[in-house]
Amino acid sequence: MATPVTAPSDGTESQHLVGGVPLASLVRDYHRPMVNFARTMVNSATVAEEAVQEAWVQVLQSSSSFEGRSSVGTWLFGIVKNTASRHRRRESRIRDHEVLVADDTDPLSGRMHPAAHPDAGHWSDPPSQRFLREDQTAAGELVALVRAALDELPQRQRQLIILRDLAGVSADEAAGILRLSAEAQRSLLYRARGNLRNELEKRYPR
Repeated sequence: MATPVTAPSDGTESQHLVGGVPLASLVRDYHRPMVNFARTMVNSATVAEEAVQEAWVQVLQSSSSFEGRSSVGTWLFGIVKNTASRHRRRESRIRDHEVLVADDTDPLSGRMHPAAHPDAGHWSDPPSQRFLREDQTAAGELVALVRAALDELPQRQRQLIILRDLAGVSADEAAGILRLSAEAQRSLLYRARGNLRNELEKRYPR
C-alpha cells in the first residue's frame, strides 16, 4: 500500500493560502478523497498517489490563479482529474467512460414507491436495520463494506459517489467535474446509490 503524501514542502506551506484556506488544511481534508477519486482513473494505488502528489504541486504553483468561480474543492478535483488522466495515458490504458444505457435495469425497481403513490420517493422496502447500529465495531465494519462495495461499481458511478457523498461536492459542481448534464448527473447518482445499496446488502444481509 502506498504511503500517503503530505503537502509539497518548501518551508512555507503552513502559511500558503488557497482561496483563503491554508494549504495544510486542504491537504488534511481533501487528500484522501482526491486519492480515492484518482484511483477510479488509474490502475494502482501507487499511481493514484503519484497523480495526487502532482496535483498538489500544481495547486502550490497556481494557487494565485484561483478566482473563486467554483469552490476550492471543485477546483482541486478538477486538477486531480487532469493529472490522473495524464498518468492513465502514460500507462497506455485509456478506458472508455461508462454510458447510461436506456434499457438498463433500475437498481431500485420495486424498492421505492412509484410516482403515483402517496409515499412516492420513499422506500417500500426499507434498508436493513443492521446498517443503523451505532457501536464502533459495526461502524468500522461498515466502512470496510462500503469500500468493497464501491470497488464493484462502474467507474463513473464510483466517481460520482465519491464526489457527492464522500467529498460533499454539490450536484452542479460534480456535473461540471464529470462533464455531465444536470439530468445525467441525477440519473447517474440515483443508479450509483441504488447499485451501492445492492452491493452492500450482498455483503451485509438482513
